[in-house]
Amino acid sequence: MNSKKILDWLYPRRCAFCDEVLDGTEKYLCHSCQRSMPKPIGEPNCKKCGKPLLHTEQEYCYDCSRQEPAFTRAKGLFLYEDPLKESLMGLKFRERKEYGVFLGRLMVLYGAEFIRQVHPQVIFPVPIHRKKKSVRGYNQAEVLAREISRGFSIPLRTDLVLRKKSTKAQKELSRKERKKNMEQAFVVKKEAGVYRDVLLVDDIYTTGSTANAIAGKLRAVGVKNVYVLTICIGKGI
Repeated sequence: MNSKKILDWLYPRRCAFCDEVLDGTEKYLCHSCQRSMPKPIGEPNCKKCGKPLLHTEQEYCYDCSRQEPAFTRAKGLFLYEDPLKESLMGLKFRERKEYGVFLGRLMVLYGAEFIRQVHPQVIFPVPIHRKKKSVRGYNQAEVLAREISRGFSIPLRTDLVLRKKSTKAQKELSRKERKKNMEQAFVVKKEAGVYRDVLLVDDIYTTGSTANAIAGKLRAVGVKNVYVLTICIGKGI
C-alpha cells in the first residue's frame, strides 16, 4: 500500500458538501452532491454589492441605495445557504481546510468573468485575528484567495491588511453594531497604496461591514479601486 492510500485509509477524504467519506473516483464531492450542485447567482442583482434582487427594475439593494459602499464593486457567487453554507461551516469550525481548496477553485471557475473584468493587480484576503488563526490553524479567506492567486497568476499579499482587534462574531450583532464592530478592527499599511486596483477576498458577504471597513482604509492610503469577491452572499431587498 503506497503512502497516499495509507493516508486516505487513516484520514479518509470527505465530501465538501455532505461530509460523507469519498470513494477512489470522487475528488471533492460525492456523486450525489455533484448532481445537486447549486447554481451561481444570476440577474437581477445589485450593481454595487452583487446581492440578488427581487425585481428586475431595481439597480441597487436597500443598503447600497441608502449609503454608497467604500468599495468599487462586489460579487458574491452563490447564495449563503446549504450545501455551501454547511461546507463553509466545516472550513471555519471543523478544521476542513481541504474544503477551502475546493471552494477556492469554485471561485476561480465561477468568478473568472468578474476577475477578468476588474483586472486586479493584487489579492488581499480578509484577515482574521492572530489568536483565532492560532486556534484554527489557518485563515479561511487566505485559503480561498490562494487558489484564486494560483488560478490567475495574481500576487497574493497577506502582510498589508492586518486585523488588530478580535471582535464578536458578526452574526450575533445588529447591522449598526456590525459597522461599529469593524471600524477599529483592521490596520492597512501605507505600502498598500502602491496598488491601484485590488481584489479583497472573503468567504461570506452579509451586510458588507467588513468589506467597507477595509475598503475605506485602503482608499485612504491611495488605492483607487477595491473589488470584493466572496463565495457566498446574503439576499438583498
